[in-house]
Amino acid sequence: MEHSQRYQLGSWVICPQSNTITNKADTHSIENKSMQVLLFLILHSGEQVTKGQIFEHVWKDSFVADDILSVAVSKIRKALGDNARSPTFIKTLPGVGYTLIAKVKKLDKPEQERSKKIDFSSIYKPNITIGIITLLLIATSLTMYFINTNEDSLVNRININSIAVLPFDDLSSTQDNQHFTDGLSDAIINQLSQIKQLKVSSRYSSFTFRGKYNATEIGQSLKVDALLDGSVQTMGEQVRINVRIFSTKDGQQLWSKTFDSENEDIFTLQDNISDAIQETIQLDYVAKNSIGSPTQTKKINPQAYEWYLMGQYHWRQRNPISLSKAVTYFEHSLALEPEYADAHIGLAITYGNLHHYANWSEKKSFDKSLPHLEKALALKPNSPITLATQGMLLTLKAGYETGFADADSALIQQAHQAFLSSLALDDNATTHRWYSLLLEKLGNESQVIQHMNNAIKLNPLSAPLKRSLSKYLHSIGKPDSAQRMYQRALILEPNHLSHVVDSTHVFRNTRQSITAMAEWHSANADIFTNCSSVEYCEQLVLAYLSIGATDVANNILANMRARHGHFVNSLNLIKFGSKGEEQSILSIKERSALRRPNNRRVLFDLAVAQFRTEKFKQAKTSLLQLKPEWHSPTSVELDDINADSYVTLVLYAVTLSKLGEKEIADNLLHSLQTFLKQKTVFDKIQAEFTLAEINAQLGNVPQSLLHLATALEMGWLETYDREWWSLQSNHLLRPLLEEPEFKLLLKQHREKLNELRAQVIRKLSTISSSME
Repeated sequence: MEHSQRYQLGSWVICPQSNTITNKADTHSIENKSMQVLLFLILHSGEQVTKGQIFEHVWKDSFVADDILSVAVSKIRKALGDNARSPTFIKTLPGVGYTLIAKVKKLDKPEQERSKKIDFSSIYKPNITIGIITLLLIATSLTMYFINTNEDSLVNRININSIAVLPFDDLSSTQDNQHFTDGLSDAIINQLSQIKQLKVSSRYSSFTFRGKYNATEIGQSLKVDALLDGSVQTMGEQVRINVRIFSTKDGQQLWSKTFDSENEDIFTLQDNISDAIQETIQLDYVAKNSIGSPTQTKKINPQAYEWYLMGQYHWRQRNPISLSKAVTYFEHSLALEPEYADAHIGLAITYGNLHHYANWSEKKSFDKSLPHLEKALALKPNSPITLATQGMLLTLKAGYETGFADADSALIQQAHQAFLSSLALDDNATTHRWYSLLLEKLGNESQVIQHMNNAIKLNPLSAPLKRSLSKYLHSIGKPDSAQRMYQRALILEPNHLSHVVDSTHVFRNTRQSITAMAEWHSANADIFTNCSSVEYCEQLVLAYLSIGATDVANNILANMRARHGHFVNSLNLIKFGSKGEEQSILSIKERSALRRPNNRRVLFDLAVAQFRTEKFKQAKTSLLQLKPEWHSPTSVELDDINADSYVTLVLYAVTLSKLGEKEIADNLLHSLQTFLKQKTVFDKIQAEFTLAEINAQLGNVPQSLLHLATALEMGWLETYDREWWSLQSNHLLRPLLEEPEFKLLLKQHREKLNELRAQVIRKLSTISSSME
């Protein structure tokens, strides 16, 4: 089969050689196997092609699952904009196979199109287990000639002031070189960022659009004039890299260049691509040598560079399994190149992240990171990422040495200085995020939010940054803002690995969320064998305890070698709450308030504990410390109520009622009821439940029961990572305790909890012996 032949399929031009399909508006890349399926259908256009024929042709001598063909066809349809139910291109023959129903036309090859054979016989070939991409890393640098001389007309300078570099596509047959294609895009971003006149979109923002090719939409999102994308393709021992620039105004291609490889090193390859791009952009072009020296002055063993790229790729996934892989890859890189500064800093970052995303202690992470940080500082003392990593690791050290008790200590001041020095050299989103972690430990709320917002401004499409800010907002008592921010992250990254667990930090439990959590637990059982992520294990334990699945929770607890202090507190709160030992709970909350006297959530929890022990004056004092503007409750008007504070204001109103200020309390409760009926709160279930509490306190029993029934039907559940009482012992629903209908709702709630608990146990009983 001749892969250089192109075909016209409807409005699309099919190019098997580059695995792309193009029309006047869009270009889509599809993976190699899907292109082979499409090409086979093209060659048998109008014929009935059986699944067996396609498997024999595309996956010959390979064992694959039956649904892999359906997935391949689905990808083709998506790229073509085809509809399986009303097909324009590919018609499904149930139980048989497929037919290509659109007309196909062969296209003549341009006279100028030619491929240049390259002799790789003299090139060093590494261990074949590394994969075909190693040939590229060791063998390639690009000579800057055009394969198609028609492209010479595009060499004219491009007048742009901003650009985004999208992740390059991996068009190799094995489809396993993403670490290299991402690394190539990273290198171009780093080189172009040295041009002060050119705004270059950050990696985390531009990489959000992996696989998407609507230039106009991407340009509007990133606010850039142009997009740069490309592809890497290996054909035997040949390597071809295509680079293109598109206008985001109309989607037109402004420039393209195709490079073939010759016997030079990978760093020259990256520099040459960047130079070609820089020469094309209509700015006051400055030669590379005056922009700054190349990022790597010493030539690095290509094998070591590939290991480094794989380490970079995996630590950025930020989960226990990928971080473990990153350690291995960086260690392999350093075994070949002991003086490789970037690999040292990558390994230091990875060890640091094992505290945040796995079960390593702060001390263990710091001790393992320190030698690599010191080496990186010796090799690159003025590197922004090295200084930022120093600040991040000193933050860990301050945690276990001083507990941040002394904000003016030399250690903390050194961490401050490292972050500020890094930001002075490079206003980087990751550095702002890491600095915010130090500021959070010091209780500097305004600066935390400032640096988090700076990070998001630099990377507006980063889902991880929005998840981090969401979690922080919830921790300081801004639940509605947290949920809205989390939703923005979810839109950007709907398939995030640990979404069902991360969401528990900002959302209450529901029947749906518990079911999703059990399914995720079952699908990722290896994480819980030894609790490689303490955070994941802690959140699952609290969720399972919320529905009474004590045995399942205990099985996870048995595998936890480490536990965070706040989690231990939560377990104690649940234990004391089940026994009705409210005074013990109050003691825990008082100690928390001493440690974090200005934290809104801590103060609210303290007020709840004081209220539940009938210490109403103390509860009022705590609430006024939380909200000083409520000292004059009669001045609180409807416009002063917001979605972040309404729950706190309900407690304050009922506290005033307990202290004999019933008229003021009732006025506040009526205003709160009016506010909630405006339906501006993000969490509709909690809003409905709060209406039940308000009406119970106002003596409107029928309305209270109606709202409660609605909330329960919507999926309301106890949520033990933020409270310690059950529905039956809810302090604001006490006026309903003797109501027959409340007792009936309570019985029905328990029955549904039993059903949900049984469902969870069945789901988890098959994943390992520890769950039996």
